[in-house]
Amino acid sequence: EHNDTYAESYHRGFFNNLVNGKPAHQCGAKTHDTASIGGLVTIAPIVLTERLKGTALDDVQSLCKEHLYLTHPDNKLALICFHYVNLIDRLLFRKASTSVAEILNSISCSSAGLNLEKLDSTVKDDSEVIGNRYSSACYIEHSWPATLYLAYHYRENAKQALIANTNLGGDNVHRGCLLGVIFGLISGKTIVSLYTALVDHKQITQEILDLFNPAEDVLVQQTQD
Repeated sequence: EHNDTYAESYHRGFFNNLVNGKPAHQCGAKTHDTASIGGLVTIAPIVLTERLKGTALDDVQSLCKEHLYLTHPDNKLALICFHYVNLIDRLLFRKASTSVAEILNSISCSSAGLNLEKLDSTVKDDSEVIGNRYSSACYIEHSWPATLYLAYHYRENAKQALIANTNLGGDNVHRGCLLGVIFGLISGKTIVSLYTALVDHKQITQEILDLFNPAEDVLVQQTQD
């Protein structure tokens, strides 16, 4: 009944397997675009929660891969997930002497064989990278380096990064999700003006608050009943 009729292929594949009797934890479907950046969107909350609790990085890596395979069972994507977890961890616990550019370039070199410092010094427009060198589509071999490029190029201006990402089109939503995480870790700030411009931002805020207080909500409901 939702007004948005689009459902990604991993949703369609998952529920197809579910109605055909597969156990829920084995319903992740393999399709032509399973190795897509959308599979990484729910990884950051796990990393942040577990690492801040003191869970060892290796254990967090294993947990994130297990989580990823519930919906996106793909070895190529799992490898990028490994690097994404490392990126989050390095930004979260970076020393004051370690530059963001250094971290981003290191992760890019190890995960995509891409020297961001060199690339950034040669391009004049973002479309030379995203839309030319790399597709703007969801496929991880394109969307991952595209995301890293935007993070590197606009590392001192989150708002410009998000606007540029939007204007480049393609799978800008999922790239934007990762960029939001990266820039949140870089600056520790949010861009309030973009959030409050959303028509339903008050409803979204309430849903977020409800996620933080599930036990309290249940207790209130039980009391009312």
